[in-house]
Amino acid sequence: MSGWTRRSPVLLAVAVALSCLVPLTAAARQDDTTSTTARLPNDPAPSGATAGQRTPSVGPAASDPPVVSTSPLSLVAGLLAGKPILPVPLADPFLLAEPDANYIYATNTTTANIPVYRAASGDDGTVDYLGDALPQVPSWTVKGFQWAPSVFARPDGTFVMYYATPQPPTTDGSPRRQCISRATSRAAGGPFVDDSTGPMICPVDQGGAIDPSVFVDGSTPYLLWKADGDCCNLPTIIYSQQLSADGLSTAGDPVELIRDTQSWEANLVEAPSMITNAGKYVLFYSANDWATPNYAIGVAVCESVTGPCTKPLDEPWLSSIDFYSGPGGQEFFDAQGRIWMIHHGFLPGQASADGTRRLYLDALEFTGDNPVPSRVGRSVALFTIILLAGGAAVALLGVVLLLRWWIRRRRAHHTSSGDESPAAATDAVTDDL
Repeated sequence: MSGWTRRSPVLLAVAVALSCLVPLTAAARQDDTTSTTARLPNDPAPSGATAGQRTPSVGPAASDPPVVSTSPLSLVAGLLAGKPILPVPLADPFLLAEPDANYIYATNTTTANIPVYRAASGDDGTVDYLGDALPQVPSWTVKGFQWAPSVFARPDGTFVMYYATPQPPTTDGSPRRQCISRATSRAAGGPFVDDSTGPMICPVDQGGAIDPSVFVDGSTPYLLWKADGDCCNLPTIIYSQQLSADGLSTAGDPVELIRDTQSWEANLVEAPSMITNAGKYVLFYSANDWATPNYAIGVAVCESVTGPCTKPLDEPWLSSIDFYSGPGGQEFFDAQGRIWMIHHGFLPGQASADGTRRLYLDALEFTGDNPVPSRVGRSVALFTIILLAGGAAVALLGVVLLLRWWIRRRRAHHTSSGDESPAAATDAVTDDL
């Protein structure tokens, strides 16, 4: 009997055990430049809870643009250690969960009006940068100020993107307020085309409009947005406005949900987004100065998508912590059986107008009758690692049991063949080991 044949059960056990531990090792990595293949557990979502941002797509979608580059995705490390999940700038993020992939859009960069990233459902630990989702802006606006995109997945399988962009000047030399426009595409990754002749929503008397966020109530789309009054010493107000069925125009007047009323908000509320749970509509918003550690996320509870809304807390729901500074621009999506939140933030100590905002991930959970959810991202990540460790332990136990069975079978074979001499027995045991 060759050396490999005699030792193969032991080597097989070691190989299988090591292969079972590979996912666990990947999940435990904490370097935000390292990818991970660990998946989140498929826990059931709370009854009636939804991010409410989209309706199911039907029909084939057009192909997305070619991949420009690929970045590592630090999913579990981000949840466990509070690190950015992507090593790229991402301000005012929005995530659209499609059956084939998750698409992440953000405020303009130096190279893209609306940068877009794609993370395939296969979850190979990387994210593809698809380039500019809005390669051309309409002639009535200017490049360099395309902010806070939000995407509506229409039931026909096409997409509408809403974004803030400068209005046309009313007179020579007059300021160009930010207003909201829309663009369409046959593919979630773009390219989106804005064929409008002017802004879709533009209350100049209130300072303009920014931070559009789609919310689908049943089958009716709404757009949440902010009246940008802080540009001009006016109140900042968050509105809800019904959209037409195709999402290309408004279908009613805006309804006020909240305005700046608490001291921590520092006369500014913005970046609205909404989820539902147990018949309640939970409105999240950002407040205070975006370029400081005082920027934070607040919450209000509403009776419907059009209010009325009340603020159950007199302080931020999420403020600067050890892991990041100035969190804001929050958006929500449904995946893996629960509600997830993405938001931007600065690395600790880097909050400033010259700083870089990065992408963070967290998970939400509702408890009892409390309409305000808790953040449970770290617990979910720990549970994932425990599941992986348990799976590895079960696999290793199976290998041990298989090895014992094989040894007993070998001994029985020697006995049945009549080789019962002490020397033969010793050789058999040696062979088995």
